[in-house]
Amino acid sequence: MSNPRKKYLSVVYNGVEIWKDLSVYIESFSYEDSVDESDSISISLSDRDLKWSRTWLPEKGDKISPSIILENWNYEGEKMTVMCGAFLVDDFSFSCPPFSCSINGVSAPVDTGFKETQNTKTWEAATVRLIASEIAEKYGLELVYESEDIQVAKTEQDNQPDSDFLKSLCERYGLGMKIYSHRLVIWDLKQYFDKPPVLTIVPEMVSKWSYNSTMQGTYTGVKVSYTNPNNSQTVEIMVGTEERLYKTSQKADNEADARRIGESILRNANRKERTMKLTIPPKMSLYATANVQLSGFGNLDGKYFIERISHSLSDRAYDMQVSLSFISRDSDQKGNAAKTDVSSKEVNNYTVQKGDSLWSLAKLFYGDGTRCREIYEANQQIIEAEAKRRGRANSNNGYWVYPGLTLLIP
Repeated sequence: MSNPRKKYLSVVYNGVEIWKDLSVYIESFSYEDSVDESDSISISLSDRDLKWSRTWLPEKGDKISPSIILENWNYEGEKMTVMCGAFLVDDFSFSCPPFSCSINGVSAPVDTGFKETQNTKTWEAATVRLIASEIAEKYGLELVYESEDIQVAKTEQDNQPDSDFLKSLCERYGLGMKIYSHRLVIWDLKQYFDKPPVLTIVPEMVSKWSYNSTMQGTYTGVKVSYTNPNNSQTVEIMVGTEERLYKTSQKADNEADARRIGESILRNANRKERTMKLTIPPKMSLYATANVQLSGFGNLDGKYFIERISHSLSDRAYDMQVSLSFISRDSDQKGNAAKTDVSSKEVNNYTVQKGDSLWSLAKLFYGDGTRCREIYEANQQIIEAEAKRRGRANSNNGYWVYPGLTLLIP
């Protein structure tokens, strides 16, 4: 006789395993694994014995570490565990009739000052990694940093909680940030978009799905300004194209900084351009920040980024609601094709395409956008001539380059 499927929780509360005491009262459990927000949990309990409202009364700041455990789910003898992380109780409530209790927790350091205490500090000649490292050490967190070391000439924290300040700094440079199991994790969104899918999802695996496509709040280009240190003039650059243009008030340190900020703004805004929500049975290989491949959905097929996963567990069912954003097929193909062309043959000439800039070409051919000056100097005469033919006084040092122009790549 085969063993039946089992699903249950392991709950450590203030360092004590309480599942045996908890199991007879629990009605439902949910766990939110998110990219842009703190992870959270919610436990709904029957309080028919009035234990939770009396002797077991929770306190804000109590520590909860839950895990979801599945046995014999796909085959007999199998045991899978989802470790949800470490959480602090930040909200609880009671109601009747019937007597019930709801306990909600959020992922955060043990020291709640991370999200509440306002601080003021100025960093000069620092890096994002250094700033994150100082803040992590302050709250006893292990820093996991998965990005290049980004230089920051000067940044000010002005009466902000450390969590808000660090999150805004990460968003400025296209980085994600979250607290998970006493770790401060920071990663490069673009690098994560480039990772291979962890799972291919087909319609037969899905019990419910919805799709949305919108232009609202999405952009094709962004303008960012910085001050030229040589003449103190404000220089404004554009990343992308002008069809739907966003102009940010953020000030960059230099051109490279401005390019990164612009790319980050576009990437974050356009994550909501094409989205899907799926309800599926539990798949332990899925987590927020991973990529999946959708197949069999017709024109909706493609590579998607997992923005959020909601685990919903009750006596009757265990489902996962997965929120996805589409990873541009065009940008992937263009990037892959460009890499193939550059690596497979010697490239001496390039014809400018719509949306190209000297920065993007330097990044393509050299892997470093700051070398755009080399391309400009090698083609200065034809770039300036074309700018004048188009009615401009000059090209603004190569800012204006036009489709159809053939450039020498030195």
